[in-house]
Amino acid sequence: MKLLKKFIFVIIAILIGVGGYFYIRAVGNEYTYIRRDFGASVDKVTAVSVDDPEAGDGRVDIVSWENADKYVAIKLRSVKPGRVFIKIEAERGHSLTIFHVHKNGVITSDRFFGDCTGANTVIAAILIYFVALGIYFIFKFRESMKQSLYKYDNILYLGLIAFISYLIFSQVCALINKSGINGALMTSVSATQTIVFFTTPIVFIATIFVTVSNIQLIRKEGRTWRNMLGLILGVILGIGCILPYVIWYMMFYSDIIDTHYERGFGRFLEMFLENTVSSFVFYLECILLGTIIIAVKAAKRIPQFDKDYIIIHGCQIRKDGTLTKLLQSRADRAIEFAKLQKEATGKDIVFVPSGGKGSDEIISEGEAIKRYLLENGISEDHIIKEDDSTSTEENVKLAMDKMKEDFGSDGYKAAFATTNYHVFRTGMLAEKIGLKAEGIGSKTKAYFWVNAFVREFIATVVKEKKTHIKVALILLAVNIISVLMLYISEGILS
Repeated sequence: MKLLKKFIFVIIAILIGVGGYFYIRAVGNEYTYIRRDFGASVDKVTAVSVDDPEAGDGRVDIVSWENADKYVAIKLRSVKPGRVFIKIEAERGHSLTIFHVHKNGVITSDRFFGDCTGANTVIAAILIYFVALGIYFIFKFRESMKQSLYKYDNILYLGLIAFISYLIFSQVCALINKSGINGALMTSVSATQTIVFFTTPIVFIATIFVTVSNIQLIRKEGRTWRNMLGLILGVILGIGCILPYVIWYMMFYSDIIDTHYERGFGRFLEMFLENTVSSFVFYLECILLGTIIIAVKAAKRIPQFDKDYIIIHGCQIRKDGTLTKLLQSRADRAIEFAKLQKEATGKDIVFVPSGGKGSDEIISEGEAIKRYLLENGISEDHIIKEDDSTSTEENVKLAMDKMKEDFGSDGYKAAFATTNYHVFRTGMLAEKIGLKAEGIGSKTKAYFWVNAFVREFIATVVKEKKTHIKVALILLAVNIISVLMLYISEGILS
């Protein structure tokens, strides 16, 4: 990637540095009264310095100009740095277009970082860089997936692929429209705001769906902040989608900052705030999309039939010590997998029911699961109980110790059974601790699954907060640089 960056930079420097000395522009297409299809041929083209009107043609030389089919083609050569008007005179009137002659001899039109000979090279180079970045993330994603399904990098790379793909699309549009460097900058800055605008209806519909699901969950499970996480995330995304427009409205009618002046600081401050918020929201949407894809893939995956042990992760049991439907479904899924493995390979599997005793439970979760397994025909010599853990992470760690002790080494192969929404995070925790295990997911009711999945999403995002903070800082820096360049181009130096 570093070599590619250097290569692209050199190509841009050569093509713009050499080509930029000569500027060829079909000016007439912006001024209909001098279009040849209206019979208005240009009679005269002159250059007038903006900074020193008496300098005349001192800042550029008009190499040539001619009436084309519909436009006027003008070729300029830089002489001295500064700003110059190109005056086009015709029978029906005249027009003025401003050009900037840079210190390196490059000539740009209209804006300081406006269109120039070779400008599309910059856009193409940015596009190539984004494509290369996208390919890099695809290869990293494939490599990460081969190593393990349960790595958070899988979600991160998938989210970044979605993010970069849209940026590639926006730069292709800028290249097709031949909008110049300034236009390409504007496209990059406003790209995320555009996509957030189009995803707002999806977020709105999803929020309604999650709200209905949460109402069902609260009715059946009680009103707690955990049971409202789905609604909270939907509201956060919804606010994020409309926040740029709230910023626009507040600043548009503000008496403190003037956003109406095209070259004023207020306009660019508004642009920065709107698009920074949009960048963060779109990034969160991409990470959410990546999480959904990987979580579903993890939940539906069937482990290989070569396992020595299967851990059954505990959760809340009933007051009488029996399993809740949620926990029962986990145990049933483990029993089902054991039968499938036996039929496929003839190999038996040892069950590791896991979970300690809560303050409101009469027995440990591990003991409750063990009793259920015995009731369903599993012999006691195929059960190793773990009943000291108090969290998923402890479930994995203590179960791992039990399996190692029973097997006599760490060369065993393990699987784990948990609820579908919980498979990925459990696998991620196992990976972190050092247990290579494959997960199987049991089904749960839709109203419970949605909120539980959101809880898992928030938990993984918080756990990887340092990574997301780094990405957020990069997005912030890119927005600052892009808007600052636009402010210099359109506000200060134009």
